[in-house]
Amino acid sequence: MTPFYCFFLAVSLALCQQSNNPPFKIAISADSSTVVAESDVWIKVSLKNTSNQDVKEGVMYKAGIDLDTTLHFEVLDEHRKSVPKITSPHEELRGGSVRFRTILAGETITQHQRVSAQYDMRKPGKYTIQVSRPISYNPKNDIKSNIVTITVTPKDKVPESKSGKVR
Repeated sequence: MTPFYCFFLAVSLALCQQSNNPPFKIAISADSSTVVAESDVWIKVSLKNTSNQDVKEGVMYKAGIDLDTTLHFEVLDEHRKSVPKITSPHEELRGGSVRFRTILAGETITQHQRVSAQYDMRKPGKYTIQVSRPISYNPKNDIKSNIVTITVTPKDKVPESKSGKVR
């Protein structure tokens, strides 16, 4: 009987495994790949519900940061080191709001995200940004976006017409 139960368990686990079709696709872009030092860095995040079900969720937005907390932002400098997060002395006291939304099956939502509100990208250099979203407790299953490269130039090296936000 034991081989039967082992076989049954193996088949059950195989059937319960996640399909190769993730429920979301993430694409990111920037209007400009060059930003002047100390300017805000904005990216556009498009999240497509590729499942056949509507997704209802509440998203926390921290006051002053306003990044979608269902997304994880990986920001690396030109040496492939993680860019430090900007924190306040009492981060646990930061307020915020929860916004509820429904992403219909097949629908794509697009949001502008100010990455520089959470990550210190004030210094000149090249930065790469990738966005991911968990779909289980296993980080190996996270859905990842393409990678965008942003070049931050010194203030005095860029003509005025190129200074300002990327949005």
